Amino acid sequence: MRKTAAAVLASVLFAVLTACGSADRADTPAAPAFTAASIRLEGPWYSFDLPQVAGGTEKARTDFNEGMRAELDPYLRAAAQNQRVKGFNSEVAHIGRHVLSGVLGIEVSDGYLHPTTFKRTHVTDIDTGKALTLPDLFTDLRQGLDRLSAQAQAQIPKTRVGTNPYDTQRIAPAVENFKDWLAMPDGMRVYLGEIASHALGYIDITIPWSELDGVLEPGLRAVVSS
Repeated sequence: MRKTAAAVLASVLFAVLTACGSADRADTPAAPAFTAASIRLEGPWYSFDLPQVAGGTEKARTDFNEGMRAELDPYLRAAAQNQRVKGFNSEVAHIGRHVLSGVLGIEVSDGYLHPTTFKRTHVTDIDTGKALTLPDLFTDLRQGLDRLSAQAQAQIPKTRVGTNPYDTQRIAPAVENFKDWLAMPDGMRVYLGEIASHALGYIDITIPWSELDGVLEPGLRAVVSS
């Protein structure tokens, strides 16, 4: 009985210390300053300004810059197959105290009347120097996806979609539907795609971090909202 009580106490202490460690990240000193930059990439079938960062810490800078390039590479390979690829509205969207967020706007033309549009993103945790992905955000990925799906359903009528019909399968609680997101101060910006029609364009929503309370990893809200 005494051993069981000790084990319970140890578990509680471990949980408290772990939670405190996560929360303390918000109070850590800021990393050296990053600045937004870009690299011009041009070839016979493509033209692109690739968002990059300069300065800051080497590990985080490398993860962000290589992560953005990795998101673009499949489309450059498409350009090698005589598909025209060009960039639009690509940017380092946010340089925070603890996160870097970047987005690529990509148009691929394969001979049809309208090009196909894509948005691809990369988020770097400055403190760890590693990418932040959906599984990193949530204590339980399924619960997190359910919350994102419910928020998308609530917000889409407030976008250009309005009362127009859209593909509800594109907001089902699946990783592929929410994998392109940015960590912004006001919330999680999610790029949903051309879910209604090409004419209505690419739809994105911003989910306030407060709407994700209870499913985010402990202490992470202060990091992603920095």
